[in-house]
Amino acid sequence: MKTIGVVIGTTDEPITEEYYSKRANTLSHLEEYDIYSDYIPYDYAIYSEIKRVGEKNGFEVIPLFGDEFTLIDANKCDYIFSVFEGVYSFMVGGLGRYNQYMNILKKTKAKVYPSQKMQEFIIKKHKYMKYLDTKGYNITPTSFINLKKYNVKTIMKFIEKNKLNQIIIKPELGAFKTGFKIINNPNEKKISEYLSKLKKEDYTNVLLQSFIEEFNKFGEIKTYWSGGKFIYAYRQRWLDGEGVFSQVEDKQLLRECKIIGKKLLEDISKDHENLIQCRIDFACCANNDKRCREFFINEIEISPTIGSEHYELYGKAYTLLANNLIKEISS
Repeated sequence: MKTIGVVIGTTDEPITEEYYSKRANTLSHLEEYDIYSDYIPYDYAIYSEIKRVGEKNGFEVIPLFGDEFTLIDANKCDYIFSVFEGVYSFMVGGLGRYNQYMNILKKTKAKVYPSQKMQEFIIKKHKYMKYLDTKGYNITPTSFINLKKYNVKTIMKFIEKNKLNQIIIKPELGAFKTGFKIINNPNEKKISEYLSKLKKEDYTNVLLQSFIEEFNKFGEIKTYWSGGKFIYAYRQRWLDGEGVFSQVEDKQLLRECKIIGKKLLEDISKDHENLIQCRIDFACCANNDKRCREFFINEIEISPTIGSEHYELYGKAYTLLANNLIKEISS
């Protein structure tokens, strides 16, 4: 019997009572890991669904806990699927644990989904941003800064060239807005101080972009894909630091996001690998000669949080994910 290890341990986004009531029997085994019905993180629920579907198809499915699993644990598996991924390992153990986590995935004899190379490609945002630009996808003007060696005067030239009065700085390996900062009227002193702070916090690379006034006014369109197919989308805005979610009412805009997302997944599949799941986020707004303003690709996630509200609103995302994983492994 082949073994699938599912890397979990985020403690984020608990499932709803409604979902628990539907899957109580499937989820009850989580009590052996001190996970009880009053708070079941989404990744434990995904693991349970993969276990249910996998066992029906003749696989043994076991948990691998991202903050502590070892190469010995990884090598007990034939396949590994990461829900808890590199960014989480950085959050719980800094750069040391991140490097350890990546080395485990690189050295294990198990087949890893998404692969270690793919995870690193997405986590190191400058890599996929340059890829998007090369492929002709709309992105916002971005300066990629290596915190081990950078020149503040070169950064200021980028700011002056693009006439930026407000900038955002976001580090690779940052999540849930950690390390994210808006700087008004940027100058050498402000930038140097903040980059030094990020360097002390173990970040190695950051992205510098324009602060876009319309970003939160129009929100991000987040599109979720599984097995190369569009599953659902929602709009996210921010209010007092909290995400506010709604449906995408502009059907033409959603259609355009779906067309671009499908093409991007085809390109990634051709140039890199098939993705079991992916979230492609579109933000407003980019200049375009064909019309006044339009959305651009803001971010790609290959191990996205699948929150309970999205699951409850749009249906069987966990089951689709589990089925597509087993399908990919079995192909």
